[in-house]
Amino acid sequence: MGVVELPIDVVLPEINDALRRVGAVVLLAPPGAGKTTRVPPAVLDAGLRGRLLCLQPRRVAARAAARRIASERGCEVGAEVGYRVRFESRVGPETRIELLTEGLLVRRLQADPFLEGVGCVVLDEFHERSLHADLALALLREIRRDVRPDLKLVVMSATLDPGPVAAWLDAPIVRASGRTWPVEMTYVPRPDDRPLSTRVAAAIRLALKAGEQGVLAFLPGVGEINRTAERLEGLSPEIRVLPLHGRLPAAAQDAALAATDGPKVVLATNVAETSVTVAGITAVVDAGLAHQPRYDPAVGLERLERVPISRASADQRAGRAGRLAPGRCHRMWTEADHRGRPAFEAPEVRRVDLTRAVLEIRGWGADPRDFEFFEAPPGAAVDRTEGLLRRLGAVDDAGLTALGRTLLALPVHPRLGRVVIAGHRAGVLHDAAAVAALTAERDIFHTPPEHSGDSDLQLRLDVLASGGRPPPGVNRGALAQARRARDQLVRAAEIALGRCPRREAEEETLLRSLLTAFPDRVARRRQPRSERFKLASGGGAILDRRSAVRDAEWILAVVLEGGRRGQRAEHVIRNACAIDPSWLETTTGRETEFDPEREAVSQRTLRRYLELVVESRPTTPDPASASEVLATAARERPTRAFNLDREAEALLARLRWLAQRRPDLKLPTFPELPGAAPGGEASEVLAAVCAGRRSFAETRRVALAPLLRGLLGHAHGAHLDALAPTHVGGPRGRRLRLRYGADHPPILEARIQHLLGLRETPKVAGAPVRLHLLAPNGRPAQITDDLEGFWRNTYADVRKQLRGRYPKHRWPEDPLGEE
Repeated sequence: MGVVELPIDVVLPEINDALRRVGAVVLLAPPGAGKTTRVPPAVLDAGLRGRLLCLQPRRVAARAAARRIASERGCEVGAEVGYRVRFESRVGPETRIELLTEGLLVRRLQADPFLEGVGCVVLDEFHERSLHADLALALLREIRRDVRPDLKLVVMSATLDPGPVAAWLDAPIVRASGRTWPVEMTYVPRPDDRPLSTRVAAAIRLALKAGEQGVLAFLPGVGEINRTAERLEGLSPEIRVLPLHGRLPAAAQDAALAATDGPKVVLATNVAETSVTVAGITAVVDAGLAHQPRYDPAVGLERLERVPISRASADQRAGRAGRLAPGRCHRMWTEADHRGRPAFEAPEVRRVDLTRAVLEIRGWGADPRDFEFFEAPPGAAVDRTEGLLRRLGAVDDAGLTALGRTLLALPVHPRLGRVVIAGHRAGVLHDAAAVAALTAERDIFHTPPEHSGDSDLQLRLDVLASGGRPPPGVNRGALAQARRARDQLVRAAEIALGRCPRREAEEETLLRSLLTAFPDRVARRRQPRSERFKLASGGGAILDRRSAVRDAEWILAVVLEGGRRGQRAEHVIRNACAIDPSWLETTTGRETEFDPEREAVSQRTLRRYLELVVESRPTTPDPASASEVLATAARERPTRAFNLDREAEALLARLRWLAQRRPDLKLPTFPELPGAAPGGEASEVLAAVCAGRRSFAETRRVALAPLLRGLLGHAHGAHLDALAPTHVGGPRGRRLRLRYGADHPPILEARIQHLLGLRETPKVAGAPVRLHLLAPNGRPAQITDDLEGFWRNTYADVRKQLRGRYPKHRWPEDPLGEE
């Protein structure tokens, strides 16, 4: 067939020149420029020695690109050009260009760290920043630096900022300009609250009405694709509506990509965003959303979140409309919203589960904390992952263990690899691999049958093992994929661990294998027959209403789905199995707590499994623990814990006033007791009051005044009595009581007659007291801190007012002349 000229063609000599001079290059080329299909052949034809590996982010892209390159070079797929993806390989001894998914390269590097026979590696669509791509780039950089300086490396992207990665690789940048055809952009004028599927279907109908023969609609997930397809029912029979997503069989994906005789609508996830050409497309309808995995450390799993795509991803999607002719892209968000979106997607290294990547780094012989990533993951995430790998037995203080090396050889998450290894040791490898496959892949049931029992897993194992016609409700594609995954795991485990004769496994053996990998997925029902559970990890979960396990108190959450962020809904247990709590390795300890209703300390002996209580028995609190817990409760509720009688209140008031007046004395103020100002250094009063006691009823019976006197000590007590006395002397030998407060001077309340003959205001700690001069009825006639001024200026008026009302009391004309 004839080869169409593409924009990338003009820079191919520049790419090869950079590879000859430096050995690495970063290529920036917009969507539709042809980089995926033209760069690998150009590098090969420039005299490359060895095979060229081209990494693709998705299986559909690897297959489609291999077919396109093979077609342009006039060969069959599997000859000069081939591909390798999960469950499928089309390569042979003559293959020179091999397209493969990113994870497969990382696994290949563990087995062949020198990449013998490989002359060049191309990382396509690097702007997606998948974890596998970041890890592959870091490993390739190290290989080129240390052992293979001849290995050539090409990093390609449509929207990446090329500067940082080019600097990190010390490589030049080559830019290709221009899409094949221009694309006209439109936005919605205002936000629309209708369901997404309704809005997308309406936009597709408008595009078809305008004469578009090929419409590609981007939707976030399979559910939205199916609902949109339902909304499109009733279109003209000649218009084909085709889904395109990663769960489809290869034949169905190929049908969506291929040319058709008449109009077509392709409803796709972001698998169609990069590296593939959907034939016949001239219009794109973009919902502007994607499902992204984000790791939740609280439950140790990833949740899918529906998030707005970045501006870079939106440009990628729009470029699908300009591959073959001028096109249109309708974005289902406002132009203002577009300006507010992030420029690029957040790299997966910041937001996904790192367990497999950290295990790969350990297998490489490196410490993940020191590994030279292009962008390092958060340190806390690495620490959490290392902790999990230690619990699985994959890592110890010396690094990767023998078990860890076996886990590297198994093409599943290390948790599920641990299940397979445990099954092999127990002689039930085939069933353990089936359990791992059912847990890793999507559910084999569209609609599980209604039944009750102790295991959702056993039902699925029976269907997986049966060779006849699947029962109603089974998703045949998912069933076939689970069987392929099981068989692949069996082969990988037998290569790594040796053959294992097949025998039927008891369910207990399988569940114990699962427990080795998912100790944090044990859950206990909160109430009998309730759907709500508490997880051993500490979080909460709700059992799916379609689960058969309705009565068991203890379960293993075989398939656990993270609740959506921002919702109050808990995590969802999709599949569960009843377990015997006697299988759990528990720890025993005591829990001492304060009961606020009884206002008393209680203690229980608890047997725990992680965050779950297996058994609880009341015991008599030991004195030391009871005192400590009671003291904590008393600090939080001082008005309930202490009985401040008048003597204790007066002592505290004097002490706190003097401490404020004379901070140099460093007097204790007992801030734990009621009435204290915020702050202050803790004292021994709580320990003294709570020692040997278990309730507030007991602490309230403690006489505080003598206790506080004892805690003050002799020196502080002497200062208190000298500088903040309870009384001062008055005329005719009277003792006049003082009243103290933190926010005012000491107050001396006395009838005017009791102060006759006293000229000056009494002082304490050098400060004058505040005098409340009382009338015979006990009410203040005057408040002053200048007694001499009162006698001289005010007394005569007060005498005139009160003498007639209280004639029996003495009202001398000369108050200072009294003896």
